[in-house]
Amino acid sequence: MYPFSLSELMIYITPILMVYLIQKYFKEYLKIFKEWPLTMAIILIPLWVTSIYLLGWLIFDYNLVPFILFFSCFILVLQLYDYVRRIDHFTFKNYYLMASKLLFQHLSAFFLGLVILRFFTYFVG
Repeated sequence: MYPFSLSELMIYITPILMVYLIQKYFKEYLKIFKEWPLTMAIILIPLWVTSIYLLGWLIFDYNLVPFILFFSCFILVLQLYDYVRRIDHFTFKNYYLMASKLLFQHLSAFFLGLVILRFFTYFVG
């Protein structure tokens, strides 16, 4: 475990800052493509993966991204299997918003868990 540094503070501030800036200045750009609208979840997924990578190195001195990507793919395959069983004709356009929402929820939960673990290991142990 590495000691706390001011640069680590950027891991915690960047998501809040990004959400604020996108909502304030770039919200209209999310709807440029009518067929494929962007959501805040889609925009934040790369930031979550990067933050999980950095927190994995800070807490465990190990890269967690391969495990997270494998688990995320497994969850998405299960959701896709369930989705395909309920419809007649599959199109990615109808599926990608559901998939990005699930992936965002999964990565958000893992990111929040890592942040809590980092604070716990820093302040308690």
